[in-house]
Amino acid sequence: MSTTTRAHVAVLAVGATGHLLPVLDVITELRERGHRVTCFAPDVAAPAARRAGADVVTYESTLVTRPSSSVPPSDFAVWLPFVLLAEAAAVVPQVIPVLGGDVPDVLLYDRAAHPAGRALAQLLDRPAVALFPSFAQGPAWSLAAATGQTSVLDPAHPAFTPLQDQLDQFSARWGVERSTVRDLAEARERRSIAFLPRWFQWNGDEFGTDHHFVGPCLGSRLGTGPAGHERLVYVSAGTAAAEPESVRSLVRSAAAAAPEHRVLVSTGGFPVAALGRMPDRVEAHEHVDQLAALAQADLFVTHAGMGSVMEALWFAVPMVCAPRTSEQHLVAARVEALGLGVTLPDGGGPSGDEGVARKRDLADDPTVRERLRTASAKVRAAGGRRAAADAVEAALAPDRYEVGA
Repeated sequence: MSTTTRAHVAVLAVGATGHLLPVLDVITELRERGHRVTCFAPDVAAPAARRAGADVVTYESTLVTRPSSSVPPSDFAVWLPFVLLAEAAAVVPQVIPVLGGDVPDVLLYDRAAHPAGRALAQLLDRPAVALFPSFAQGPAWSLAAATGQTSVLDPAHPAFTPLQDQLDQFSARWGVERSTVRDLAEARERRSIAFLPRWFQWNGDEFGTDHHFVGPCLGSRLGTGPAGHERLVYVSAGTAAAEPESVRSLVRSAAAAAPEHRVLVSTGGFPVAALGRMPDRVEAHEHVDQLAALAQADLFVTHAGMGSVMEALWFAVPMVCAPRTSEQHLVAARVEALGLGVTLPDGGGPSGDEGVARKRDLADDPTVRERLRTASAKVRAAGGRRAAADAVEAALAPDRYEVGA
């Protein structure tokens, strides 16, 4: 290209760990390519975004982290869109005065920030790219259709009309195009980046070329230290919705099922003491360097969050999945459908003890191991942060910007 102009990229991030981590690596890659990145983030995410290289502007979020001991309520899928729309109503007034005087060339936004991201892109008249930390959604596949549950997407649902009314009020307040309930629920955007490979996405081949499946972005977090030599089972319930009783059951069953293994546990933030007395081979911490643990692990007992599953596949570690949310159940189902792990009934609850015991032979199954080696090679070849940055640059006007590393 004849010009050396670099772009201004704005990122609207959320604070949840699984949503934030892949975005940080993309920010770093964009900065290394010479682009300027402004990241709007809640206080909890600001330090990490700064370390990634972004100019950070904090915003006050209305979202409150659900206590780790709570279970997603049965009406969670109905309640969530109202919460995300309320968050958008609070965020847009904080962001638009900043970007109005420093208009970006492209806006990236987390799928949970869809109402705000879509409105900002229209107000600024700039292209937008939606970021999916888990499965992409749209006409080709949606969480609501996959679960088969009665949802707010059904016009007959009592929450449908109130939600559409609030969406209409939000659109009118900012003078932007009308959004539908389906637009909100599926975070519909012309361009998107999903942090998983296309082959892992349900109906992945039915998503168009403007939907980029780049796999996990782990570059800045991958360690270089030597791998351990002990046989290891790693147990993690993630960073949300982990109940001490459920984790305790999984840990005890993992220790009983693999007597020759050390068991490393991440409680996800609740006090280790809440686990009670554990066998001597069990080492528990509130937080663990998960990539370092997976680099050594023979088996991973996981809640089946997409980020954790992608990290396990990177290291070719077989999984025993103990999902809790609807989305986690679909991730676990994909793991099992591809022969890369198995799923415990009841999210590893009362039946978890015998479940892990029956399934620990995954670690020694040569067929499973070969499938995992193949999957690991494909995950690593998906492109990661470089492919994500390529997708961001593809959204820029090609006659105005120099692109590429």
